[in-house]
Amino acid sequence: MRAVAAAKHSDNMVTSKTASMPKLQRVSSGGSTVNILALTDFHGNLEAFRRAQQTIANEKPDLVLVAGDIVNHDAERAKRFLADLAGVGSPVYFVPGNMDGVDLIAWSGTEHVRGIHGRCETWQNVAFVGLGGSPRGAFSTPIEYSEEDGAEVLERALTNYHGGNLILVSHCPPRETKTDQVMFGEHIGSRSVRKFVEKMKPLLVVSGHVHEAKGVDRIGSTVILNIGPAKNSNYAIINVNKSVDVALAKFK
Repeated sequence: MRAVAAAKHSDNMVTSKTASMPKLQRVSSGGSTVNILALTDFHGNLEAFRRAQQTIANEKPDLVLVAGDIVNHDAERAKRFLADLAGVGSPVYFVPGNMDGVDLIAWSGTEHVRGIHGRCETWQNVAFVGLGGSPRGAFSTPIEYSEEDGAEVLERALTNYHGGNLILVSHCPPRETKTDQVMFGEHIGSRSVRKFVEKMKPLLVVSGHVHEAKGVDRIGSTVILNIGPAKNSNYAIINVNKSVDVALAKFK
């Protein structure tokens, strides 16, 4: 993986306008319900962080998922932003994106912020495993992996998985779906993520990375979600039990 110089900057988080109430779209995949608010691709946008804080305060989810690209190149600032999100009242599970500072990979988090890159964390009846970064590409971004390395990270994440509802949080969506297609039609998703989904059949994959490919798709019974970038006011509400309810929404 490749590291680049980090730009140091500090901002204070504040709350802002209320978020729009999403209309739930049922995506059946077959206990108690876990309510999740999912975010990705802030790219250091302070207004998006403010609106995310207010949305968390309004929705009061059990858990917040952040699928990477928190602050470009600056791991320390990203850690502060994650702590500020968790400070609203819901714990945060995250993976780094390809544009995040490379030091974010090894950071396991705090009591209320948990890094799940290469790890498994369980909340109630749901296990979450994570893969940060993206496959190697033409732009040499800070956190990239070969598909072989990606597969090894995912395998390592399963070490503490002992069955039951499984959700994968991957910054990069799986290859060859509606959620990894760029403007001119090319698919740039991860082959190792695709293979993991086909093998493990998780309930849900939560991803971002491909900004123009916001939406919901399927691989077999697995729901594939690209949240869309928070810097463009996107987030998602997810309810999980024996089925998955997904709502794509916008900040006001």
